[in-house]
Amino acid sequence: MISNSSLGMGLLIPLLDDYMARLNLGWISTIINIVLVFVLARILTQLAGRILRQICKRSTLRLNQDDTAIRRMETCVTLCQGIAKYVFYFIAAAIAIGELGLTSAMASMLAAAGIGTLALGIGAQSLIGDVVSGFFMLFEDELAVGDYVLVAGVEGIVEEVTLRTVTVRGFRGEKNIIPNGQITTIVNYSRDDYVAVIELSIAPEADPDRALEILYEEAVAVYESMKDQGVQPPERVGIMSVTDRGVTLRVTMKASAMQQWTIARETIRRTRLRYKAEGIKTPHETVVLREESRC
Repeated sequence: MISNSSLGMGLLIPLLDDYMARLNLGWISTIINIVLVFVLARILTQLAGRILRQICKRSTLRLNQDDTAIRRMETCVTLCQGIAKYVFYFIAAAIAIGELGLTSAMASMLAAAGIGTLALGIGAQSLIGDVVSGFFMLFEDELAVGDYVLVAGVEGIVEEVTLRTVTVRGFRGEKNIIPNGQITTIVNYSRDDYVAVIELSIAPEADPDRALEILYEEAVAVYESMKDQGVQPPERVGIMSVTDRGVTLRVTMKASAMQQWTIARETIRRTRLRYKAEGIKTPHETVVLREESRC
């Protein structure tokens, strides 16, 4: 509903234009109209941002503190606010050109905008592909900040996700910035439960049954110390391979995301100590020295 003040302003502007024209001061009226147009564009941009933030705030209250969904919603709000800003200011610029009487220039501007858009689409296909891929990656919640992932051959912790790139921090501290268009497969180790695979090899002459029992007992001990963190009881898998160098044994344990390495390391550490205490040998390299005959 249009307020009385807005209606009065709409009637006052034409009267002011006519009065200024009679005084041969039409250029002042033109400047005032141009300033008002850009002020209105700024007000509309701020109003659109406020409305979008209110929508985002109401949506986040229904998400039950889901940080990933909240970040995705905030990214979409920022994107929509930027688009609204460009649209309102472009319309304001077109109206300002019309106020200056440069209608032919405005037509050329609109034509140039169409040609420029076409040129941008041809010359920046990879950039557009990165943005589109990033939008769908955020929308589908394929990864989030803090996830441990393998993307584009890079493994590490996700530090930042934008519409154009994903930043992954490796274990050596290296910072990898990957364009979204180059990400074809995502391996996310931080979603759902994960199976910790614990493998140890023993010497060929060692007793595999006793070695497997020790490995399982130590896995149970680790489970008892971490069962309040969502870890499930271990399972004996048994002998995985037999070679000239040794016998490989395996035990598995289902754990929450990002716990699998801690479980495997602790189980192997404890089992190695038990093997040493009970005299169960592990494979080792054998160096053979040959003496060459000299003629």
